[in-house]
Amino acid sequence: MKRRTWLSLAIMVGTAAGALWLLDRNPRDWAHAPPSLQGLISPLPRTVGNFDLLTQDSQHFRREHLLGRWSFLYFGYLQCPDICPTTLQSMRAMQKLLSPAPVEVGAAEQFVFVSVDPVNDTPERIGPYLAYFGDAIVGLSGEPQQLASLADSVGVMYAEHIAEDGTRSMDHSTSIVLVDPQGRAVAVLPAPHQPVEMARQYRELRAWLE
Repeated sequence: MKRRTWLSLAIMVGTAAGALWLLDRNPRDWAHAPPSLQGLISPLPRTVGNFDLLTQDSQHFRREHLLGRWSFLYFGYLQCPDICPTTLQSMRAMQKLLSPAPVEVGAAEQFVFVSVDPVNDTPERIGPYLAYFGDAIVGLSGEPQQLASLADSVGVMYAEHIAEDGTRSMDHSTSIVLVDPQGRAVAVLPAPHQPVEMARQYRELRAWLE
């Protein structure tokens, strides 16, 4: 009886040790990523939370719309004077580099602009604004709590700022969040957003993560 107990214990310990050994040598572990990717990849993927926002066409956009393809999420607002329009331009240029042909349903990537100022950035306003950047970017807006659910789950921060002269603006994260086909935020592309460099980083990230 004692021998069987010790044998069972030995098997359990051996199994646990083996699992740790494999985990420590997992070739897709963050610690084993190339140095060029360690600053981009999240050490632990963040599962995108449930949310329900509206596109510029007033269609519901939920977590399930992020599944099955790679998604680039950028959080900004329409009155942003510089970084937002510049980033949207870069996203559009990167999309052309990745897929020179016209955007089709079921494309490997999708590009999403999420407004952090949903009170002012309605779908009716977002539509004409994004039209300046082509037809490849989905614009999202909606209830503040729905925005918070999405932003918090992917680690994006934003807050209203009122200057001394009364000027209102929104402080927000400037990185583009990369969400994998399983609906997990796995990496970020930090500013400055150069289309050629972002396309290279994305291809390298995919090759490593897949």
